[in-house]
Amino acid sequence: MAGILIGLASCHDAFLAAPLVRCLLRRHADVRVAMVGGADALGHAAALGLPDVEVMLAEARGSESLADAAAHAAKTVNEVTPDVVVSLGAGAFAQALGDVAHRADIRCVRLEAGDRAGDVRDRGRRLADHAADRWCVRSDRERAVLAQEGVDEDLVTIVGSLTRDALAAWPEQARGSGKHVWLACEHAVSDVLEAQVGEVCAALELDLQVARPADPPEQQVQRARAADVIVTDSLGYQEFADAAGRPCVVLAPAGARADLLSSGRVAVAEDPAELHGALQQRREPSSSPPAEACAAEAIADALLRWTTPASPTSPPRSERVTLPSEANATGRTFDEAELRALRSVLRAGTLNSTRGTFVHRFEQAFADWLGVKHAIACASGSAAVHCALAALKLSAGDEVITTPITDMGALTPIWYEGAVPVFADVDPTTLNVTAETIRAQLTARSRAIVVTHLFGRVCDMDPILALARERGLPVIEDAAQAFGATHTGRAAGTFGRVAAFSLQQGKHITTGEGGIVCTDDDEVARQVFLYVNKAFGYGDEKPDHYFPALNYRMTELQGAVACGQLPKLDEAIAVRRMVARELAAGLSDLDGIRCPDDPEGGEHAYWKWPFLVDDQVVCGGAVELGARMRALGVACAPRYVQKPAFECEVFERWRDHPVSSLPLTANPRGARRGPLFDRVDYPGAVQGLNQVVVLPVNERYRRHHVAFVVDQVRSAHRELTRG
Repeated sequence: MAGILIGLASCHDAFLAAPLVRCLLRRHADVRVAMVGGADALGHAAALGLPDVEVMLAEARGSESLADAAAHAAKTVNEVTPDVVVSLGAGAFAQALGDVAHRADIRCVRLEAGDRAGDVRDRGRRLADHAADRWCVRSDRERAVLAQEGVDEDLVTIVGSLTRDALAAWPEQARGSGKHVWLACEHAVSDVLEAQVGEVCAALELDLQVARPADPPEQQVQRARAADVIVTDSLGYQEFADAAGRPCVVLAPAGARADLLSSGRVAVAEDPAELHGALQQRREPSSSPPAEACAAEAIADALLRWTTPASPTSPPRSERVTLPSEANATGRTFDEAELRALRSVLRAGTLNSTRGTFVHRFEQAFADWLGVKHAIACASGSAAVHCALAALKLSAGDEVITTPITDMGALTPIWYEGAVPVFADVDPTTLNVTAETIRAQLTARSRAIVVTHLFGRVCDMDPILALARERGLPVIEDAAQAFGATHTGRAAGTFGRVAAFSLQQGKHITTGEGGIVCTDDDEVARQVFLYVNKAFGYGDEKPDHYFPALNYRMTELQGAVACGQLPKLDEAIAVRRMVARELAAGLSDLDGIRCPDDPEGGEHAYWKWPFLVDDQVVCGGAVELGARMRALGVACAPRYVQKPAFECEVFERWRDHPVSSLPLTANPRGARRGPLFDRVDYPGAVQGLNQVVVLPVNERYRRHHVAFVVDQVRSAHRELTRG
């Protein structure tokens, strides 16, 4: 008999699952239900049609931490040992069920997958979806969404709408005079929102009823079924309205389902004035949805086919897998959110940020996300570093301590500000600068320290900051690769006086090119703003161009994409961390291989996954292992960069260019003949580059991608460690 565990995160999930459970019971499946909630969950389950199966309670709530949810999920799965785990909902419990099932080699099936609305809650929806191995969706639209996110379409089954099946079990309610408005939100309706909606309804002489968490679920279903208009912020109630043939108004900032919005079955209200207009013009949907109720049968068919235990996401070992790449859509997360924002910009016709709104919105949202006072967007990550340096008002010949393992875009701005880059060595394990290596390069001319959190691992900041305070030097964080990385409980970008982030194509989120500078210092923020804008004082009483500066502005088109990308950032980081854990689990036992880890009291952000190769154990070291990996279909970068930055021609032939030679006329280092720096002084950088292989992971990696990478690395490692 097939053992099926169905995980539910809410009463709405139970409402959807009821017809499926009845269908499976008719087919003599062994069904168990795990429902998140307290003691009242049993009564809710029975009222919604789940009285004939054992309902276990996970003593948790949908807002719990992922760690708590994982503990509940593990306990539940271990008690039941099912053949298939089924998840509904988008909370931590749904995500954890998929992860626990994967670790137990149990197939996980995701119901109602592929729902996206372009709002911040898409993060939870994606994480829950991508924790599964098989997917059941309503239509081609949701299957296309999953395919765009890297899911194999052959593993996605179109089953129709479970909501339609669930509604079929409830009698149709008589429609009244068209004055019944039902307000139902994903979480409890706040007093403020209820008052706002109530005021609009009163003005229009409409009857308002509000969904309460304490209301019996059968009463909520009946009231919603009887509604003339449904007002909500929930994707679930949008589908309910569509299935029931009711008009629906979505309250922003929640997103509307694109297909319902374009068909006219859903309207969006940004504020009470728009809600007034939407309710005043309420009407029947433009087309009646089909009435067939068959999703439960289709899902049951699929579940009973999938009850044979297997490792469903791992293809045959001989099959080559194409890995997602951040260079194109396979490794990026663009969807309707960015398209909607871009259409808005183009409709308005204002593409420059001085008159537009999207860049300003992104700046505010990013400052809130990072927890800083100021965030100023600019044209690129290099521009962000340049603006941060310019805000420090350096003088000719000043020295800026930085790292020899970084992009040139973080170094040439030092020259352009009339200062001299001075390189500190790095720790050969983390490839980050340290307080000790910085101290070794300090002179009387040192004016600033740039720390680069390479690959997404925060430098050991406490001693660096102590040294900076001791010498009275400002710290600039180059956090281009470190979105969401933490150390000692603080986020990258919040340690120094100013921080620079990059939105280049390959970063955690992207606008193709783009950057953002963050600070809590009002004066630094003012200087950065001016530098971005040719030093023109927009908004000043008598604006002028106050000093030499460039046009580093971000466009509204970039700002629109950034606004669509930012809500996906936490999800992108979470997926990369999951991929990193699974790579480490698959490779950490190999002799001569050292996997990356988290800093003490913090978390790595894994822009890339850099691992170290001991050439005393692995013949040919990082270079040969990387070459074998690439031949086997695993893109990677042995050594990361071919040489330390100070060996690039711009530093070898610094006298050939005024930008690099002029600062040295005011610095004693300019009297030196030949290259400014010698690799013998940088043993950490030389060793670190010699032993590192960098894997370009991204948020579109799935378990079968990780399994493929692990297999190929292990295969290459075997060949290079024989004897």
